[in-house]
Amino acid sequence: MATSMQSPFGANTAALALTNTPDVNAGTKAAGLSFGRLLETTGLAVAESSRQLNEVGADMTTALSSTMVDVIAAQVNTFNDQGQLIASGTKTLTNKLPLINFIDPVFYEWTQVRLQGLFQATEFAASNETSTTVVTASAGSSNTGTGFFFGAGTNRFSFGVSNVSTDVDTATESSFGLIRASALLQPKTDIGVPKPRQLLNAPSFAIVFGPDVTDVPAGAPTARRKEVSIQCFKSDGSKQPAAKVLPVSLEVVGAQWSFAASVVLDAGRPTLDANGQFGIVLERQFPTPPGEGAVPDTAQAETTVTVRMGVVSASAVIRF
Repeated sequence: MATSMQSPFGANTAALALTNTPDVNAGTKAAGLSFGRLLETTGLAVAESSRQLNEVGADMTTALSSTMVDVIAAQVNTFNDQGQLIASGTKTLTNKLPLINFIDPVFYEWTQVRLQGLFQATEFAASNETSTTVVTASAGSSNTGTGFFFGAGTNRFSFGVSNVSTDVDTATESSFGLIRASALLQPKTDIGVPKPRQLLNAPSFAIVFGPDVTDVPAGAPTARRKEVSIQCFKSDGSKQPAAKVLPVSLEVVGAQWSFAASVVLDAGRPTLDANGQFGIVLERQFPTPPGEGAVPDTAQAETTVTVRMGVVSASAVIRF
């Protein structure tokens, strides 16, 4: 018997490396340049539109100023010496006035313009890596002889093994972007046309303060007084006549008050003296802090005096 065995093995491996690397720097750079151009064009657009808005406002002002209409220019109200409105003293002054006295031209401005940029860029890189393994083997055997069970013949045996594996490598880099824009157009608040003045022909008051008077019992002041004169005038600016009783009301904040001793009252109303005035006296009590030997607080304080008669009033502030 002759036996021969043959076992040749063969192996083959091939690999592909990752050759590309993702990079989005170029895309991001381009997005930044584009956003810069967007800022530039937006700024130019805002400047140009602002110029046109100013031109429109100027043209509107010119048109309103040159258009004349018949209107009531002023309403003159006359009050008597008691501060009461005189029905026959109400006058209406009419005249041709420009329309701009009644219609304000509106000038607009961009009070807020915002741009927000958020960018996105994506790059993908991939490669395949393949490994292949092949294994083969063969065996042979021959037999010769005589017998009842065996005769001439040949036996052969062979086998083979193959293996293929593939790997895929990928890499991805990405970024994203978003642009938001908002703008707010509002009227300008620092440009306007003044309204006509209201004229009043009415009596008036003048508040004149006199010297301070301090109470000093036993060398420790406890109060301070101040004399105040209320001068009364007619609608034409002349003094009110003596012995006239006016329906005035007084309001004093920061001190107590009372009519001067020389004032003659008529139903609680002061009677004017020969100079067309009457007097009051302001008084402040000095608070003393608790504790033995404490000194009263004699610091000056602010006091407001207001005199009213009808719709006419006058106020004055003094520290004493």
